[in-house]
Amino acid sequence: MKRILAVITAWYLTFTSLWHVPSDAYVVATADKLCENPAYAKVIWTKALSKAYAKIQMDSFYPEWNTSEYKALIKLWGKESAWNHEARNKKSTAFGIPQLLNLDPATPAPLQIERGLAYIKHRYDKPSIAWAHWRTYGWY
Repeated sequence: MKRILAVITAWYLTFTSLWHVPSDAYVVATADKLCENPAYAKVIWTKALSKAYAKIQMDSFYPEWNTSEYKALIKLWGKESAWNHEARNKKSTAFGIPQLLNLDPATPAPLQIERGLAYIKHRYDKPSIAWAHWRTYGWY
């Protein structure tokens, strides 16, 4: 039984690594490491990690948001920052993945995502409404 489980796990890890899909455990461990030492940001934080971390946060803290809300978030922040945690808005003080106003440029990517999700919940209730607002006005 242990051998079968080991083989299944090995296959799973092999296939997910082919598609560059980070595991939830890897994403959380990387986020923890980054929050402890922001110097890791340029070395290890990627767009795939950002998206995976956003999905984990949504599943954990906003369980009422379904897969379509995640897709709306992908589109919204894709347009806002292309999921770049160092994105700067030349026309305002917006910064980071969610392009929040007056966000400190030293804010680690996981905290940017958490604050962005909290902003969406507070202001729009869910990402699909924020995305609809963005499509109408070009900002959210």
